Amino acid sequence: MKRYWILLILVMSQLSCENLLEKDPLATLSVVSGYKTESDAMKALSAAYNPLYNYPGYDGYSIYDMVTDNALKGGEGPSDGSYFNDIANFTISSTNTVALQVWKNSYLGIFRTHLVLENVPGIEMDETAKSRIIAEARFLRAYYYFTLVTLFGDVPLIKTSVVKVPEVVRDPKAAVYDFIVEDFTAAIAVLPARSALPAAENGRITKGAAQAYLGKVYLYKSDFVNAEKWFKAVIDSKEYRLADDYASLFTLAGEFGPENIFEINHVYSAQYLVARNLGSIRQGSAGMYGYGFCNPSQDLVDEFEAGDPRLWQTVYKQGDKMPDGKTADVGNSETGYMSKKAYLLAPDFPPTGDPIHSARNEIKLRYGMLLLWYAEAANENGNSTAAVSSLNEVRRRARQGKSGVLPDVAAAGQEQLRNAIYHEQRVEYALENHRFFDLVRQGRAGKVLRAYAEKYKTVKGKNFREGINEVLPIPQSEIDDSQKRLSQNNGY
Repeated sequence: MKRYWILLILVMSQLSCENLLEKDPLATLSVVSGYKTESDAMKALSAAYNPLYNYPGYDGYSIYDMVTDNALKGGEGPSDGSYFNDIANFTISSTNTVALQVWKNSYLGIFRTHLVLENVPGIEMDETAKSRIIAEARFLRAYYYFTLVTLFGDVPLIKTSVVKVPEVVRDPKAAVYDFIVEDFTAAIAVLPARSALPAAENGRITKGAAQAYLGKVYLYKSDFVNAEKWFKAVIDSKEYRLADDYASLFTLAGEFGPENIFEINHVYSAQYLVARNLGSIRQGSAGMYGYGFCNPSQDLVDEFEAGDPRLWQTVYKQGDKMPDGKTADVGNSETGYMSKKAYLLAPDFPPTGDPIHSARNEIKLRYGMLLLWYAEAANENGNSTAAVSSLNEVRRRARQGKSGVLPDVAAAGQEQLRNAIYHEQRVEYALENHRFFDLVRQGRAGKVLRAYAEKYKTVKGKNFREGINEVLPIPQSEIDDSQKRLSQNNGY
């Protein structure tokens, strides 16, 4: 598989990131290719994976922590990445750069999955390999649509590679969700279990990833019965477990560890140094090697229970001794804190010495998250025994051998247990880009964000409007290209 990642780097070296993101993904496209061999099929699949690397705001800046009480924007001041301020302060307009890039990149990914799904079935090749490639493409298509429906609500549901822009309209998100469920379900039936993967295929999508994301889709739909069912399928598979060392999850050594369900595979190649890995740079301290975005808030720091080892494995402050022996410099952080999860250890720097070439992967979904989502779904279904057990499994790992901290949560009423799960979700995967989505799907965004604004006498969170700011505006350029057939979201 690694040779295909390198091949992909070579192909993508021909294009700048800007050119990719400016490509109109809804236009009528003609692709001339000789889909003749298994190698051709793998190249097409690698191209469908590639947009995972290109989300400029959605992933690398942890913007959906910035938007919440977990972090402030940071950077070199208000004008640096002002489009992030617009999202974080809920003053976003339909011309916002990040919204446009995520929209276009998602549809680029969908277009490329369609090329796989339309052309690979006709190739004469091993049928098992063919079925697996098709299943991976269906997972990816579902993943890209899940991103779109989560961020924008109703979106065009495009099912082929050839589309006439003037005919495109937004489809109800319920229909998009149905399509996503269909794709993930089909992928589950074909994809191999994680334990069946040889090391050379690490990074390819597995059955467990498809099951986990199907559970996540149902969770986001507040269908807790099906969410519990699919999360439990992952748990019962015994394919995953919590890593013994929490901090190792966010290092090069933690790649493809026992907890990682889905991660984006970055590969260092001395031959193709045009490949870029910006996650650590974007959230790294400007006083050390980064851009200084996503400054953890005091409110997040205060959320951790006394003695919780995860606190100083999640954030760091000025003068801290870092795991690699360096002395921390938080640069011009707005809060005095930076994200340790995004910190690139000295041994993890690539041979070039430039973190932009880092081979460290990005974890998108891990078992610690899934256990807490399972606990949430089980509690909402009245299955408090399972919810408490799953919650306490996460807390036991979090203690990291320290006695007298993070005691087990006892069985309690549904509301009390719900609040305990919400707390644990916030601290367990803080700064991993999930906080805003949790608040929205739980119906708490307005209450939590306005309370933050009031507590700290700040504009942050004050402007949130229910029924509007749960989603982003549809990019104006896409509305214009559709000759106004694409409608705008409420309030924008």
